[in-house]
Amino acid sequence: MTESVLNDFLRRVTESGLLDDAQIDEDSVIGVGHLDAAGVEVEVDLDPEIDDEDEPDLDGILSNLKDILSVTEDRWSAIVDEIATEIEEAVDDDELSADIDLRTDLEAIGVGIFADAIIVVFAGETAFPDALVHVQLTPELEVEDIEIIGDDDEDDDED
Repeated sequence: MTESVLNDFLRRVTESGLLDDAQIDEDSVIGVGHLDAAGVEVEVDLDPEIDDEDEPDLDGILSNLKDILSVTEDRWSAIVDEIATEIEEAVDDDELSADIDLRTDLEAIGVGIFADAIIVVFAGETAFPDALVHVQLTPELEVEDIEIIGDDDEDDDED
């Protein structure tokens, strides 16, 4: 069943035209999407959570993909501003240089799409050269959670 669901999902994603180079990778469909509001291409991972769901919400995943890729520039700026503000308030003054503007330093590089959440992965080349910022958005594109994951954190997860 897993294979037929993924093949059907891949067909739907390909027909939607939302991703370039869409393909199956383990239990997900991956590809490259254009996040126009940010002016970048991002790696996209569409995860139907096949192991956890009897009937994955493929329509919800496709809807979330369309919504994040077509977000308006104003809404995208508001999302990035909220992320930057929350990070600035959460980190110690010595952890983040006053010279760095997170609003311009953070660049979206990846998106993970689920039926009930969207994860946007940002690189902060100056502020977080050895870490990635994972931001969980609701399907309504509201910031729900922010996590800074460094190389050390990822190594710990692999143990």
